Amino acid sequence: MSAFDYTNSASSNVLSRRQILKLGGAIAGASLLPAGLVRAQAAKRLRLAHPAPTEHGWHLWALEFKSQMETLTNGGVTVQIFPNAQLGGERDIAQAVRRGSVEMGGIGVGLSGWVPEMSITDAPFLWKTRQQAYNAFAGEFGDDLRKLSLDKGFKLVGWTDLGFRCMTNNVKPVLKADDMQGLKMRVPNSRAYIALIQALGASTVAVDLSELYLALRQGVADGQDTPAPVVKSTKLYEVQKFVSKTDHVLTTAYIVINPDAYAKLSDTEQAAFNKASKAADDHVRQLTVQQESESYTFFAANGLQVATDVDRESFRAKTASVLTGNPDLFPPKLIELANATAS
Repeated sequence: MSAFDYTNSASSNVLSRRQILKLGGAIAGASLLPAGLVRAQAAKRLRLAHPAPTEHGWHLWALEFKSQMETLTNGGVTVQIFPNAQLGGERDIAQAVRRGSVEMGGIGVGLSGWVPEMSITDAPFLWKTRQQAYNAFAGEFGDDLRKLSLDKGFKLVGWTDLGFRCMTNNVKPVLKADDMQGLKMRVPNSRAYIALIQALGASTVAVDLSELYLALRQGVADGQDTPAPVVKSTKLYEVQKFVSKTDHVLTTAYIVINPDAYAKLSDTEQAAFNKASKAADDHVRQLTVQQESESYTFFAANGLQVATDVDRESFRAKTASVLTGNPDLFPPKLIELANATAS
């Protein structure tokens, strides 16, 4: 009979002195468990959701962040990742983070539904170089957007470079801006992208990233514009015929955390969080530059007609009015800060 195996015997209702000593020893022993195990048992959990596949930059960011955060806190904070729209599309995830039902989320242009000024990072031909964008995000430009986001219930902690956008379609090669005329292009649910594509003479249909492959395969849209690494990671090359390296927007996706969830971290954990976020940003930025170059070679090898020698100035000229004509989306002050940032 074990120390806790009760029977119907008369003595079964009484713990012997030996049993009491064993029980006391077990309790005392629990207090002597290694500190790391105790921390693991009481670990704080951060759930990070995003709508993209596991090859996407959001997921690569999440994996690097998880590794860094759990290492820096010695397991005191764990990170659980939910990719592939397991918890919904961008808007669903944004709402969940804002409510606090999920701590963290990967969100792209969907964030502009709450913070219209975030559309500035989707302004056509805003940046001369990647480094100019990175410098702006780290400076006053980024500070303004962080404050605006926090006012709407999102703490902006990650700036994910997903790459310069390209144009893909199933109808014809696109070598200059006028070639966009008459195409039916998928756009994210964003006024900024709708204005951009319509300025080029194409019509638009709004489709979430998680539904884009099917929409292109079924002919809901002729084409779309996303960064080359995203075209590859989401396998859009399987349902498109032409790709043009227009580089019209440097796509910036965001990682946000619920402000209350962040506040519940200790000072040490917050320092680890900030360090892990920066490490994840740097990791994805390096990967994106490499993947961007490799993607166009991959497309050509997989049957797409690739145009890298595109008349980008024609695109710049035709979309210039998008910046000046939408001050609520592209605040002049933020454009000035972007232009004043060293490249």
